[in-house]
Amino acid sequence: MTVKDVLKSASNMLSRQDVCAYLDGANQGGQDTLPTIGVMTSLLNLVVSELAGTFIPMVKCEEIDATDGKIYFTALTERCVKILSLRDQKGVEINYVHTPEYMQLSAQKVVVEYEYIPPNYGLEDQIGYDQNQVSVGTLAYGLCAEYSISKGCFDEAVMWHDRYVQSVCEHRKLKNGVVKKRSFV
Repeated sequence: MTVKDVLKSASNMLSRQDVCAYLDGANQGGQDTLPTIGVMTSLLNLVVSELAGTFIPMVKCEEIDATDGKIYFTALTERCVKILSLRDQKGVEINYVHTPEYMQLSAQKVVVEYEYIPPNYGLEDQIGYDQNQVSVGTLAYGLCAEYSISKGCFDEAVMWHDRYVQSVCEHRKLKNGVVKKRSFV
């Protein structure tokens, strides 16, 4: 899913047909259209960062060559938060020593699985979640809640936030799970 997909979905939910039409390439939009798309993109980055940092982490697997028995964290594609596993090409777990700058290990080629901080996404960028982890609708609900707050529509924000929380809980499939409540006062 792309940022544009989420923005289209949220724009439909918020009845912003000018934004939907612009994103589809149907028209140039009004004078409020482009600033709205910019705000929505920023707010979506906020929603994705909060979600990745709290409830549903972004995970990536990469095959990396070790240099002198070291893999520097800067060699990873994304900004690593936590190493989940290091495996050789046969899938056998590898022991390693973790330092602030690199991982010391004995293998040459490894598959690193790690959690990462999402970057700031642009309009055409792919979001680091797949449809099974988080749906377009879930992110759209979160975006609608944040957008409604930014416009001062607090009753709508509460409604969208409740839908967002329910959708996140569905994706996490936890029983007795609670998502942090928000105060709109």
